[in-house]
Amino acid sequence: MKPILILDCDEVILEFAGPFQRWLRDAHDIELRFDSFALAGNMRHLSDGRLVEMADFPPLLDGFFAEGQHLQLPAEQALESLTELRRDMDIVVLTNIPAAYRDIRTEMLHGLGLDVPVHANDGPKGRMIKELAGDRRAVFVDDLPPHHESAAKHAPHVGRLHMVADEQLRGLIPAAPHAHVRMDRWADARHWISDWMEGRNA
Repeated sequence: MKPILILDCDEVILEFAGPFQRWLRDAHDIELRFDSFALAGNMRHLSDGRLVEMADFPPLLDGFFAEGQHLQLPAEQALESLTELRRDMDIVVLTNIPAAYRDIRTEMLHGLGLDVPVHANDGPKGRMIKELAGDRRAVFVDDLPPHHESAAKHAPHVGRLHMVADEQLRGLIPAAPHAHVRMDRWADARHWISDWMEGRNA
């Protein structure tokens, strides 16, 4: 059975921060700054500078997933790297996106040539990673440190690669302490993934 590569989508396969920032400005006249890695705390109404209320953040995020996913472009070298990796391993996407918007995401990825299963998740990803990986050699890639902690707890045999594709965010997110490695560029990450699957860096 082939090894399996389990990928987050936002800031791993697709850009998220920049497209979300542009959509907020164009659709809602809201400015998103990256002063810290806390989206809800960095959003202000352009009309008067008021912070966006925390209660208003989830509907805005849902709105982006419903209306703005088409603005997301592939992370640098993501498609080329995944096309190469697919020759030797299965690929699945594990994304924390409401199930109502999973089909939009699936169609987007298919349109980019990534005809892969997309699983919508809610909360920590460790249990789902364990289920998807089973007994296979596996690597998990995600931008958020808590998901690496969850993966380490529930699926410790899985390789954990911490990636933050957006240059604006990289300096705001410390290296995940429960990941095996931090690599923000696919040009580097694809070699580490291949090595893990072959047992060369496990």
